[in-house]
Amino acid sequence: MILQNSLRPRFQAVLASAWISKRSANNYVQEYVKRVQAESKQQKQKNGASRQAIPFDPPIQVQVLRINESIIGYEPLDAVNGGEDSLFHVRLKQNLVFGVSDGVGGWNESGIDPSIFSRSLTAYSAAAADNTFLLHDSDEADPRDIMRRAFAAMRFDNIPAYGSATELVLNLSLASGNLQTAQLGDSTYVILDPQQRARVVSAEQQHRFNMPYQLTIPPIGDGPDPPKPTDGEGSDQTSAQFFRPRPETEQGRKQIDADDFSDLSQVGFDCPNDARLEKHSLGHNDIVVAATDGLFDNVPVDEVEKLADRFMVAISKINAIPSDGAKTKPEDIDLFGGLAYSIAAQAVTNYIQRDLKSPFAERAKLAGYSYTGGKPDDVTIMLAWIRETSKVEAQAKLSDQKPKL
Repeated sequence: MILQNSLRPRFQAVLASAWISKRSANNYVQEYVKRVQAESKQQKQKNGASRQAIPFDPPIQVQVLRINESIIGYEPLDAVNGGEDSLFHVRLKQNLVFGVSDGVGGWNESGIDPSIFSRSLTAYSAAAADNTFLLHDSDEADPRDIMRRAFAAMRFDNIPAYGSATELVLNLSLASGNLQTAQLGDSTYVILDPQQRARVVSAEQQHRFNMPYQLTIPPIGDGPDPPKPTDGEGSDQTSAQFFRPRPETEQGRKQIDADDFSDLSQVGFDCPNDARLEKHSLGHNDIVVAATDGLFDNVPVDEVEKLADRFMVAISKINAIPSDGAKTKPEDIDLFGGLAYSIAAQAVTNYIQRDLKSPFAERAKLAGYSYTGGKPDDVTIMLAWIRETSKVEAQAKLSDQKPKL
């Protein structure tokens, strides 16, 4: 029993993901404006009698999971239908590997759908993470190597998923609390401390303004007959097509590992080797906010801090309430999912404002461009709330010992 306890991960986490496509948001906004205009007309006809404001509730998809030593009930996710955005998460021994990808929309002008590329990239990244060999449960995965093997496998499988995408891959060790990140492009992350103040803000990786680093498969080449895309299954996957990896063979693994992307780098394309690798030490009640540029192009970091503070204060109050013997309190998970929803909704709210001094507008000004308002885009975010297991268990015991009102 002592040996078993010594192998327990020191940390656990709550992972909340939220995503909405630009198309879904625009459709909702158009209907919302019609409802507001109709309501206003009715008020005028009734001599200005006031009514309660119509809530702004865009159809944002949310998934919330507890990540602890048990894997019962956990299902990995390899892609979502977030417009040209996608995300993934995988459990790997005492690690949580997760990430986001953003298809480069400029390919639409060439008749190429970049959403298939980004979803395929996250699907291949999920498979690469799942196939990562770790000798010990507490060993940590290398997110840049996961990105490398995923992209190399896409090339080896010769899938007709052409275009480009940015990608951010993160590995959270539940054993040590270390967070390793591999960032290629303008999908970025922020680490909030227990007081919901940003202590780490990652910088965009850009060649120049609005031209991020990106992984690219141009629509050329030869090889084995390409597979057909699969229709996505699960969370909001309607009409979402992408490719999953072919069954891996020993020969295929050798070729994937040998791919140095020299053919791409020689003609100026970015490669996984260009991804910026960072490592951070996380502690109890830190929160990681990882997102495609649809978030931080429209929502300043201080707005994210304020939203996080409001929700985490509420969660703290919920957790202080006696649990009546229940082992878990779903309310804290619901509230953390509400935080993910609210951050994504704030991005949509901001980008429909034409006079807003958005972060994107500020960066455009610095680059010599004239731009006002938000930047309409797909929005995909992943929040990881890190908690020390011993402190969570101690808090639960203390809550149960409090007198019940």
